Parts: sequence; structure tokens; C-alpha cells
Amino acid sequence: MPTGSKNKRSTTKGIRFPHELIEEINASVAQEKAEDPDANFSAWVLDACNQKLAAPKRDKPVKP
Repeated sequence: MPTGSKNKRSTTKGIRFPHELIEEINASVAQEKAEDPDANFSAWVLDACNQKLAAPKRDKPVKP
């Protein structure tokens, strides 16, 4: 069962990120804020997820 709060449009999930990745994302968000004052961590992660889902699927090599 998922953890977190749920409303009609979204569900909150707790995810662990490596510290280094958080720092890189925060730096990217800070750069984006120059062009878009509404840029934030959550929006950045949602955009990254949507890009990954929209990318062409690649066949994964079969392990012996």
C-alpha cells in the first residue's frame, strides 16, 4: 500500500535521494529560477519523470 497523503489529483510518496543528487537538483533549480520564479524541486522532479516516461523505450539486455 502506498504511503503518504492523497487527494483527487496526486499522492505524496517518500523517496530517498543520494545527497549528491539533491545538491545537483537544487543547483539546477536555482539556475532555472532566473527564468522561471516558480521553479522548485518538486516541479523539477516531475519534469524529469515525465521526460523519462516519454523517452523511447530501449530493450534491456537479457541476463544469462
